[in-house]
Amino acid sequence: MKRLISTLLVLTVLFSCSAFAAGYSLDPDAINESAQSVMLLAVYNIADRLIGTGSGFVAFSDEYLITNCHVIRDADVIVAYTDSGETRMINRVLCADEGYDIAILLFDEASGVNPLELYEGETVRGESVVAIGSPIGFKNTVSIGNLSSAGEDEKSGYLQFTAPISSGSSGGALLNDDGLVIGITSATRAGEDTQNMNFAVSIKHAVELYNAHSADEAVDLKNWRDVNYGEKRKQERTVPDAREFTMRNYAGFSISEIYLYPEGSSNWGKVKNTSGWLYKNESMVIRVTDEEAAADTLYNLNFCFYYNKYPCYMQYEGIDIAEILGRTITIYLDNGNTIRVEIE
Repeated sequence: MKRLISTLLVLTVLFSCSAFAAGYSLDPDAINESAQSVMLLAVYNIADRLIGTGSGFVAFSDEYLITNCHVIRDADVIVAYTDSGETRMINRVLCADEGYDIAILLFDEASGVNPLELYEGETVRGESVVAIGSPIGFKNTVSIGNLSSAGEDEKSGYLQFTAPISSGSSGGALLNDDGLVIGITSATRAGEDTQNMNFAVSIKHAVELYNAHSADEAVDLKNWRDVNYGEKRKQERTVPDAREFTMRNYAGFSISEIYLYPEGSSNWGKVKNTSGWLYKNESMVIRVTDEEAAADTLYNLNFCFYYNKYPCYMQYEGIDIAEILGRTITIYLDNGNTIRVEIE
């Protein structure tokens, strides 16, 4: 997921509804058929170490898979898991556009998976949409919502929608109520003044990229930047001398666990886990290594707490560690139900 901050307390609510109109979003059989073409991606680096997970879907033919550029960052090989648990290997990339955050990968051999049908027409604000991806490694999770804006949002340049997604959903499929892919799920944003704002790259950009480069020779996945046709968004990073930051708890409840882990990581047990509770009105210093401070990798900060006796998890997503070193992250609870996180 991109560099976005999540600051809302997420509570699960179960709804019961009736089908007022027949459509793809109300057809579990059709959704499950589409899920056969969406894959969980396990991303490994050159040292054969799992560095993250993401999502992708088969498109154009059974040879190609679409995902986000940020999913394949530092990838040397990708193992793609089908909905039924079969594996497909990916070692090559056909083309990529870092500006639009699109990568089109090539399976080692034809996958035998049906490609999803893509829709390049106009989208309609308020229409039902279905997101299929693998948030935090939970394979092919389905969520349903609506398209929040007509076409690409002027501020973000993305399609905005309400179907919930999370870290690991990046590269998944966003389908309209006809079961056609309209976007690549890419980012989410939440905050004190936002609610359920999720974003997808319009699929038309992936189609344009493929049409322009379908005859190109694929390169090794680790060299994907050699075929990057978009504008690179790298900026010079200044790393402060500090190697720690402070978590301060003013939320009125105790926090049991705090994790700092690379965005897309599938196993929290392998990442930094502080010991002991962060009790209310207390602070905790979290230290990072020189390598973590200098890495051009986004991290997620995750903490667990109990609210009304129920366990809840809160994520602070897309963190550039260099931007929080030497600073204090304070957690507040507003109006009894909204978490506010401030960096001071």
